Amino acid sequence: MEIFLEKKPRYGIEVENLQQLNQILNSVTLSQTRDYWTWNGDLFSVSKARKLIDKHDLSPHVNVTKWCNQAPIKINIFIWRLKLCRLATKKNLIARGIEIENSGCCLCEETFEDENHIFLHCDTSHQIWSKVAQWTNISLPSWSSLANLWAWIDSVPIRKNRRLIVTIIIYATLWNIWRLRNSIIFEDTKFRKSHVIDSIVVSSFNWIYARFSKSSCNWNQWLQYPLHSL
Repeated sequence: MEIFLEKKPRYGIEVENLQQLNQILNSVTLSQTRDYWTWNGDLFSVSKARKLIDKHDLSPHVNVTKWCNQAPIKINIFIWRLKLCRLATKKNLIARGIEIENSGCCLCEETFEDENHIFLHCDTSHQIWSKVAQWTNISLPSWSSLANLWAWIDSVPIRKNRRLIVTIIIYATLWNIWRLRNSIIFEDTKFRKSHVIDSIVVSSFNWIYARFSKSSCNWNQWLQYPLHSL
């Protein structure tokens, strides 16, 4: 193989490096096949590299957080933080050493505020879930914990598109319960308890309609039969 250089090597080390380069190139045999990268005896892909890194660096007990492409980024981050118990609940704030005058739930003012209580066990949240079940015509179980809720989403025996709709509606419900909680704490009168259900219906429809490429979702159909919208 002949090499053309714009500038000839001037010193002994440069000449030696050029000779080594020639030896390497002379051992290379080119073919007409398409080039590809190999890695560990297999085709290279970013996905395989990521899995190997995760396997090496992450604890095997860490739960995988599934990213829902149809939900906005801020909702995915909210759900991710909720699954990791990293929301700024009163329980978590106290654990961080932050002094709080009242550790009770601001929705019912009866029980210590943690994630399971706010989103599942509070009387206000229970009323919201009941109205969501009535709207969707879904028999929602009484989850004992958020872990049971995540497991139910993955195991409920329905078609893929309907599972997506159920996931979006549940995400919207959790998000709006959190909004209601924050509106009470920060005295935001623009978002009240009477607004929650309407906000769940509207936000879940907007997420589906804007992000699902095959969507033929109709607003009137969404109001009456959300599970049959896709």
